[in-house]
Amino acid sequence: MPIRVGIALYLVEGSAYYNTPSYFHWILVASTADSWASQPVRTLELKRPLGDTGYAHSFDNWDITLSSAVQGVVHLFTTSDYTVDSFQAMIQSNFPAYDSGWRYPGNYGPQGWTCATWILQILWHLRGEGTWVSNRHFEKTYTRVLNLGSELLEATDNVEYQGTVRVMDF
Repeated sequence: MPIRVGIALYLVEGSAYYNTPSYFHWILVASTADSWASQPVRTLELKRPLGDTGYAHSFDNWDITLSSAVQGVVHLFTTSDYTVDSFQAMIQSNFPAYDSGWRYPGNYGPQGWTCATWILQILWHLRGEGTWVSNRHFEKTYTRVLNLGSELLEATDNVEYQGTVRVMDF
């Protein structure tokens, strides 16, 4: 049974008081359902635990429609190369939560170790093994996802609604 893979974009509101900008927290999501409206989905996430300076994996089955901060899903691909469980196992085995030194190629990308860097590293691997095929240049993946996130925020005509989940194809 094929799985769908995407990036759920969680809006973290900035603060004028602390002079911090808003940004998207990236959560890799996978599901066997035909639509992102079917919940829950498997979430594969890199989090910074409270009170800790490091990062930790978080793998869960979560209903992303329960959070008003989730702006939508950027649908990346559908594949039969993995099941949801084997996809999670591959990520757990190959992509640690700590900074492994991988950096985004090109001039436009996240600086340092972030949830976006971690997901982009996974996508780089999936692209290399032929699971994720895209006619877009990989170096523009980061800005493409951010631009699609902006469109999700504005709910433009390009946004597809799958139930209450806003979806944009990569």
